[in-house]
Amino acid sequence: MHFYIYILIGIFGFKLSDALSVYDANGSLNISASCPDSFCMLSDRLEAFSATPALGLRELHLTNCSRQSLTWRVLSLTPGLRTLVIRNCASYHISKESLRSVGNLTSLQMQRTSLGVLRDEIFATVPHLEILELGQNIIHTVHIGAFKGLSRLRLLGLQGNGIQEILTGTFVPLVELVHLDLSSNQLTSLPQDIFVKNTKLQTLLLNGNLMKTLLPEVLSSLPNLRLLDLGRAGELEILALNLHNIEHIILEGSSLSSLVINGGFMRLHAANNELSQLHVENKSSVIEMDLHGNLLKGNDTASLLRGMWNLERLDLSKNIIEALPLHGGGSDSSDFQELFLLPSLKYLNLAHNRLVSLPPGSPILSSRLNVLDLAHNLILSLEVETLRGLPVLEGLFVEGNRLSNFDYQLFHQQHEDLKELGLHDNAWAPGLYRKMFVYLSDRGVHLMAGVQKSDPINNSAVDIDWPPTGGQVDAQKMDPPGVSGIHPYWTLRDILAFVTLVVVMLILLMNLYHILEEEGCLRRFRRWRRSNVFGGGSSSTRSSGRRLDEQDSEHSSSE
Repeated sequence: MHFYIYILIGIFGFKLSDALSVYDANGSLNISASCPDSFCMLSDRLEAFSATPALGLRELHLTNCSRQSLTWRVLSLTPGLRTLVIRNCASYHISKESLRSVGNLTSLQMQRTSLGVLRDEIFATVPHLEILELGQNIIHTVHIGAFKGLSRLRLLGLQGNGIQEILTGTFVPLVELVHLDLSSNQLTSLPQDIFVKNTKLQTLLLNGNLMKTLLPEVLSSLPNLRLLDLGRAGELEILALNLHNIEHIILEGSSLSSLVINGGFMRLHAANNELSQLHVENKSSVIEMDLHGNLLKGNDTASLLRGMWNLERLDLSKNIIEALPLHGGGSDSSDFQELFLLPSLKYLNLAHNRLVSLPPGSPILSSRLNVLDLAHNLILSLEVETLRGLPVLEGLFVEGNRLSNFDYQLFHQQHEDLKELGLHDNAWAPGLYRKMFVYLSDRGVHLMAGVQKSDPINNSAVDIDWPPTGGQVDAQKMDPPGVSGIHPYWTLRDILAFVTLVVVMLILLMNLYHILEEEGCLRRFRRWRRSNVFGGGSSSTRSSGRRLDEQDSEHSSSE
């Protein structure tokens, strides 16, 4: 035991002496001894450094340092540095001379510092930079020549600053730029030719700005663009985009009322706008569209969806659609009319609209649908034959409508792959919801969680807290065979039991009456009542009582 203790003490002493050895006799930090490997992290160090360089250091992280403790002199001691990360430091500026000693630097990250201005040719002495991350600072001004000399830069991050304007020509030197993040700034517009030399750009993030206008030509010079994020980018209202074959467009929450996309895309997320007009030029490449929370109508969706043969996911929830599009709907007067089909559609969300019925001939009901969400509409009836054309349906949600009847047994027979079903919060006939729950649960269908709202006129008491939290066993106990609700608080069995009890009580009362009559109790009671009512004396009362006793005895002896 003592042997292991001595070993631990020796190791601890060795580490302690090693930590003390990073400082020289003058108290200056020996960076060579502090960072013997290729990676090093320094925090809260003094600004005095010894002259011994760390030739093998390749990646240096400086964190939580004040203005006095952070000095660019440390870079002169790390000539082989490739990656420099500075976080939570009070650095107000960068100079070309401070970066000259690390001319082979390929990655520079400065975040949460006091950097406010990017001056001309500030990075000219580090021409090998490929990653420049300057997000989450207080940058408010970017000079037109700030990125001059960075012909190899592939990633530029300027997010989370206070940039209000970027001049034409600012990004001209960045011919290899692939990723540009300008999100969460204060940009209101972009110059028309700002990306004219950035033909390799694939990702452009403009979300979280204050954009008021965006000219269509701004993005037309980006043939390789794959991701465009304009979510919550201001109040654009009317937007036209000239794009090539982009993969993903994000336009959520940008107050759009009209959107025109000249070109093709694969995925569009334009939720929570005010869209009433949407035009897409190249529809054959569209795979997914999220348009929930807009002002689209049924006719708008018909003209929009025509020709989207590869569309797989469509979210039209929280719009003002009153009827599903039919064949021929939304067509123009041209001689050639493209057939309205959605043969690839697998997911369709129409929740929170104004649908009253589900027409069987709507082409939007694709035979490949796996999930159909019709929740919280105004649907009065749902015919099983209408859903028969959806043979691979796995999820159906109709909660929050006005349904009163549904042939759930036939529906399940036609859709044996059904896995999930939402039925609660409807005006179901009394007892029907419980029966559907038990029947479908026994066959492996998961009913979406939700409480069937009680209706004092149409629902029974058991419907109020349904489905039960105890599972299928409790459900069967709450729904015994042969019992159906006929009153908000009474079942048929309760009524029959009550009637039986009343009849038995009447029979018993009648038998008791006959017994009292035969024993003469009722006759004696009537005479006694008459004598008291007419006010006879006490002696007469006693004599009449004796005569009654004699008569009763004679009557009993004669019997």
